[in-house]
Amino acid sequence: MTRVVADRIETQQEALQFGDPIGCHYHWLEPDEVDSYGDSVRRLAAKVELAVDAFERTSQLSEDVFAGEAADTLRDRAARRRDESATVRDHLRGLGRAVNAYSDVLRRHREGLEQLRDFAVSKGLEVRDNRIWPPVETLPGDAGQKQVDAWENDWKAYQACFEAKVELRDARRAATRDLVRALAEHAGVHPDEDRARLVPSGAREVRFGDLRREAAEEALEAVQAGDAAEAARGTVDALRRREQTALGRLENLVLAEAPPEEVQAQAAQVQSLHRELTEARVEARDAEAVAQREQAQADRAARDLRDAESGRPRLVVDRAEWAPADRPTDLRDRLG
Repeated sequence: MTRVVADRIETQQEALQFGDPIGCHYHWLEPDEVDSYGDSVRRLAAKVELAVDAFERTSQLSEDVFAGEAADTLRDRAARRRDESATVRDHLRGLGRAVNAYSDVLRRHREGLEQLRDFAVSKGLEVRDNRIWPPVETLPGDAGQKQVDAWENDWKAYQACFEAKVELRDARRAATRDLVRALAEHAGVHPDEDRARLVPSGAREVRFGDLRREAAEEALEAVQAGDAAEAARGTVDALRRREQTALGRLENLVLAEAPPEEVQAQAAQVQSLHRELTEARVEARDAEAVAQREQAQADRAARDLRDAESGRPRLVVDRAEWAPADRPTDLRDRLG
């Protein structure tokens, strides 16, 4: 008896568990290309260093060389540009070092996968489709001692491959996190600090972290609602085709003067499909309404974020809905 394993895409899910096939194919960027990009970033940092020196010399112009209000303004601006350029230079240097370090990790990862594959082959494990497949999960009850020993050795070899794969994966993930931190530092993006960052907008203050989070959540809910509506429409189409097929069979039975019990059974099936189709149409209409509402909310959240980032004041207008006097008002409907 062998273990049946679903062929998951490990590069996307990264949900490797003991007993799963172990991927040993390198599919990331070529380390040399990543290394070349890191070198180019560090060369750019060297060019920015020249700008830092130029602003430094300009900010230190003496009064004997250049005096007056214009000279003071020039020196002040040069000093600010020097500080800004120095910050960019430091960030570029850090980013270049992080990219070069990441290329080294990718290079070691590729070499480790090659060694992992060679080790698995040398131990007699099955290597197919760039994967190391686990041994047979169980043995028959009449298996001999030699067969049991070979089975245990295969599982020990698989365990060594599994542990090596986990170590390679963890090292690559750690390097990826370091690279992301360097990118965030260079771009000045600190998501954890968004909640504490307040930016004035007119007479009010806008919390950009909250707006970004709200826009992202609304966009995700709109996508999910759209998928649900699409699935509901697909169900309606499928039931409609089944109903048409069942009606065609019923017509053929009637024309062929089939026995009454066959005609009644087919008619009952048509009625059942018609009921399912009616219910599915109602669900599809509800899902479509939800999708439209979620999309409108996502568009509104995106506009609010865009207006806040551009510094425009936000005008929020709630549309009042008329309700008969004898109808109780639902505050949840009124307040959204």
